[in-house]
Amino acid sequence: MKTIAMVRVLAGALMASAVHCTPAVAQVKSSTSTEIKDERALKLLKAMSDKLAKANSLSFGVRGLVPIGAPTGQFINLLASSRVVMQRPDKLFVQARGDMFPSDIYFDGKTVTAIAIDKKFYAQQPAAGPGLDTFAKSAQPGADAVAPFFDMLTADPYASLTKDYLSALLIGQSTVGGVKANHLAFTATAIDWEVWIGAADNLPRLMVISYRFPDRQRTFTVEFSDWKLNAPIPAKTFVATIPAGATKLESKPEVPPKTK
Repeated sequence: MKTIAMVRVLAGALMASAVHCTPAVAQVKSSTSTEIKDERALKLLKAMSDKLAKANSLSFGVRGLVPIGAPTGQFINLLASSRVVMQRPDKLFVQARGDMFPSDIYFDGKTVTAIAIDKKFYAQQPAAGPGLDTFAKSAQPGADAVAPFFDMLTADPYASLTKDYLSALLIGQSTVGGVKANHLAFTATAIDWEVWIGAADNLPRLMVISYRFPDRQRTFTVEFSDWKLNAPIPAKTFVATIPAGATKLESKPEVPPKTK
């Protein structure tokens, strides 16, 4: 079971949201063909990215709804909540809970361990390379992302978030979880996304990612809370705790597709 497969399955439980916000702009003209490069939006995104990049350690909560395709053809939503702890340059722990797939993911710089808590099975895979950036790229290639917060853990979040972007727009201000936040909107190839950034602390509070693919999940909504930057983190946080009696899923080498 390769790393990307583990993270795609398990990180589905990380998508989350619960928000009360009042749009600061009553109407915003929507058009995927109009490119607007609002420097105010880019400046606010850069301030957020710089703050995250300078932190030696980060921890935050994630909660919300995960859209899942149902046999009826509609999307149903499962409740999920997660806790994310990161320490530079190469440590990450994600504890995902909720209705979908309770799981723990550990990255210690050398090995990725994914544990299905309820099912009592786990998988381990050597890391694709050193550092969180390599892990994020192997776990979340391009527009196939399932865990949008990975971009925020890289060495340069601004570069990751604005890669191939087409438009940037400052919408106004809203209140998310009692925090006044600047509401920004961006477009990229096949993706529209929004972020609400705390006006006082420059920390992300909410993200909404919409895919413009008919066969994909339409929208993920992720709310962030309980941010802690540069707080001491016990070393044992990143040591995989495998439940007693858990079954290990053996890795199998990927077989390249046959070519005619």
